[in-house]
Amino acid sequence: MKNEVIKNYQKLYSKQPEAYLQSGGRFELLGNHTDHNHGKTLAATCSLMIEGAFSKEENNIVKLCSKGQCQFEIDITDTEPREETVDRSACFIRGIADYLKKHGYKVGGFSIYTESLVPPGAGVSSSAAFEILLGKVFNKLYNDNKISILDLCKAGQYAENNYFGKKSGLLDQIACASLGISYIDFGNIEQPKIDIIHNDFDQYQFVITDTGKSHAGLSDLYSSIFDDMFSAAKKMGHKFLRECSLEQLEGNSEIFTEGEYNRAKHFFEENIRVEKGLNCLKNNDFAGFFECVNQSSLSSKNLLKNAMVRGQYRGSLAEAIDISNAAMDHEGASKINGGGFGGSIISIVPLVKLDKYLKVMRNKYGEDHVFCVSILNKVEE
Repeated sequence: MKNEVIKNYQKLYSKQPEAYLQSGGRFELLGNHTDHNHGKTLAATCSLMIEGAFSKEENNIVKLCSKGQCQFEIDITDTEPREETVDRSACFIRGIADYLKKHGYKVGGFSIYTESLVPPGAGVSSSAAFEILLGKVFNKLYNDNKISILDLCKAGQYAENNYFGKKSGLLDQIACASLGISYIDFGNIEQPKIDIIHNDFDQYQFVITDTGKSHAGLSDLYSSIFDDMFSAAKKMGHKFLRECSLEQLEGNSEIFTEGEYNRAKHFFEENIRVEKGLNCLKNNDFAGFFECVNQSSLSSKNLLKNAMVRGQYRGSLAEAIDISNAAMDHEGASKINGGGFGGSIISIVPLVKLDKYLKVMRNKYGEDHVFCVSILNKVEE
């Protein structure tokens, strides 16, 4: 796609771009809803990418055009949050610029044309991929590539939290930026421990299925997970669940609501699964790893309660996971891909089962809603 992106930049701006960059999406392997309470996660950079060709511009003007959308301009001299009326991408541009300025980095204008391979509903965090791409543009054009990957991730999270209005931890940004499979320990949120694992899963295929269940109107359900976990931590005398223990939770079970107890229990047990899954990957123990993923999936369904909306099984993520596991004769693994309640699932399918699997899933969800992805280990720049 590189040549196409550069060609479209030339046509749009009537000049040659100075540079070209790529940023991958992400899919989650283990650690559902643990990052915001300083937990542990395993995630992979996804081969579905966002690409951009760009050049420096004067007067702090950022010009952006994405394939299929109108071009717009914003002035980043003023980076205060505001209600964006032209394109909500401006939230990310303004927010990332504000973070970088406040942390002593340089910002300035640029023109950029982007194209995305990320289909709607894929659940691979296209917003975080876009944030990382923008951060890399500021890094290359104005900071001699001296901004650390972690600071670029924090800039993206800052923009998402404070400008776009979405609660999120750092998982998405780190997984998009790190490449490969990332083990991330958020025990020290300012300096998370990141370990990159290389495992090609050469006898398996990752498949994402978009269930068609929209995230619209589900903000209260997402917020309830955050609220229950933070409330449980507070009742144990701490701010984050990472500062507490499973023994402390179980020893004081009477003080928690059902939601607080179940979601905190998921947090503690999920951290254990992440460590076990990490060791399995390092030892090529795929059976052990799949067991961790499937246990995580059950925990999301039974404790987090984010596999369906208010008990509605038909059309839910829970139903999709059941269909998925049956389609590969329960020989791989399937789980929620992201925050849950709606969106997509990620499955790891043995190659010997792939043809049958794709036929079943595409018959159920449609040809354009089931797609094969791989782990992205490098990008072109």
